[in-house]
Amino acid sequence: MGLLGFKLKLGMFPNTKKIDKQHDALVREYQEYLEYSKSEELSRFEYLNRYLNSPQFEELENNPDADRAEIDKIKNEFKHLKKSPKLVAYLKSKSHEAKFIPLKTWKLAFEDQFEDGKLDTQKWMTRHYWGDQLMDSNYSLPGDQHCSTDGNNVSLSGSKLSITTKKQTASGFSWNPASGFIYRDFPYTSGVINSGKSFRQTYGKLEAKIKVPKGNAYHAFWLAGERALPQINVFKYSKKKFYLGNFWGSMAIPNGLNRNVTAITGAFAGKSYIFSLEWTPKHLEWSINGKVFKIANRGIPSEPMYIAFASGVEEGARLSNPVKLEIDWVRFYTKV
Repeated sequence: MGLLGFKLKLGMFPNTKKIDKQHDALVREYQEYLEYSKSEELSRFEYLNRYLNSPQFEELENNPDADRAEIDKIKNEFKHLKKSPKLVAYLKSKSHEAKFIPLKTWKLAFEDQFEDGKLDTQKWMTRHYWGDQLMDSNYSLPGDQHCSTDGNNVSLSGSKLSITTKKQTASGFSWNPASGFIYRDFPYTSGVINSGKSFRQTYGKLEAKIKVPKGNAYHAFWLAGERALPQINVFKYSKKKFYLGNFWGSMAIPNGLNRNVTAITGAFAGKSYIFSLEWTPKHLEWSINGKVFKIANRGIPSEPMYIAFASGVEEGARLSNPVKLEIDWVRFYTKV
């Protein structure tokens, strides 16, 4: 399929910070709602509510020989419980329970908010997966002008992960389809992280809050499997465009690569957005800040795939000042 494209304006997107705050508030409310639903206080309130509205209590209250002090005690207990802040919040949430449907639909399977001050190496590796597996080293892709370092260009600060691309001479491996891995010199350095050794998933919803910087570096967020194909690009940012797409087929045969890619242009650099991919057996759906921009129903992967982020300098590009791809958080959900 050919390359599709369109231009967007910033006003077309819901506010990123507002979406983030609303999500966090909803998650907190849902957690409190679930915790209180199992509480002894709620159990007691529901019991008293049933009892006070039962024929048995009505009969007791109309009995002149009944213990009035005990009846008043029960009524006062119920009246006190009705004013409980936790109960009031619970009943309010319950009356709008439909807003919890997304949280009930998707179960969190993987998350990193990058709050520990250093990279969680139980989740992430700082090499391309096959470089680690084949030669215990990192490597750069065909056409890259940068050396992919082994974590030197990856850092954490202020609950954000950064991949820095900069002008810096370095030596490392480069993959050449005709010759294999070649050791060479590079004028730039950059980095990569992926979950290839720790976490893979088939189907679900993947999302991350990311700020793409200005400058001539490229930046990518994708899902990869055991082989080069299939691959799903949540996005690749290059030359002031976002490319959303998926790739499938075989690179071992002529014209064996299939692709479905959409290009989006606009003033994206320097601002944070929430990029999402919904992946089911029947379709792929790309969203930015909750707004759907692409749906595909061909070349849908059906194998476990891992999360990857990278930055770099493409062939023909020039970079003077360092640039940082900033990742605020990443989450991968599985459908309940």
